[in-house]
Amino acid sequence: MKRIGCIIAAALLTLCTAGVFARPMPEQADGGGEKLVTIYVTRHGQTIANSKGIVQGWADSPLTPEGVAVAEDLGRGLRDVPFDYVISSDLGRTRQTARLVMAQNRVSQDYPLETTEDLREACFGSFEEETGDVVFGAILTERGIDLETWTQDPNMFLIMADTIKQLDTLGIAEDAATIKARMQRKLTEVAQEQAKKGGNILLVTHGEAINIMLSDLDPAFKHTATAPENAAVSKVVYNEGTFTIESFNDRSYLEAGKALR
Repeated sequence: MKRIGCIIAAALLTLCTAGVFARPMPEQADGGGEKLVTIYVTRHGQTIANSKGIVQGWADSPLTPEGVAVAEDLGRGLRDVPFDYVISSDLGRTRQTARLVMAQNRVSQDYPLETTEDLREACFGSFEEETGDVVFGAILTERGIDLETWTQDPNMFLIMADTIKQLDTLGIAEDAATIKARMQRKLTEVAQEQAKKGGNILLVTHGEAINIMLSDLDPAFKHTATAPENAAVSKVVYNEGTFTIESFNDRSYLEAGKALR
């Protein structure tokens, strides 16, 4: 089980594996109607629980110094992007990240700021604040599969949510369909509202939640078992009722911001 914890800590909790999926940005439609909206979806900075290999969904812990630093790096990397709207989950780690990012921004003023439970991480029920060894060991046992098979499955995070729901003894864990429904509902709501005038949105949420939200949002997006790194950006474009995933798990803004320290 120690091997499981080490691999999962790298692949999911500390999330040190980068991957970028990029597509050309669609052109904005001419004339009236909805205007193009670009949504910068990012995961919160590293937390104390992340650093200790502890699973947290609706449970919360503050950012580590490293988590603060990467949030500030992201802010510097995005400092010349004018944000018209900022939204995060209502959990402390995402609210803290959103504040740190926007504190570095030089061109955004009087933007609406919203927090909502609709953008929370998955609820893991009785598995909240367990170690990765316990949680992922239970999933592998229940599914009757080995670690390599599971971590290479593009539906890894959907399987994770559904299995935890089955095993949860508190009866409060969420399955993948529930997480996807609330995440996509809120994403669509804010995109449609912003489309009245167009512009950019910063959306700060969580690793598994991002993966599940994006899983079928864009038919051309190749869903993978890679989770977004802390403060990496997945850029989603909304244009005339259609979502396009332009990039996924992009570290370029982080690297640009780090160079500006």
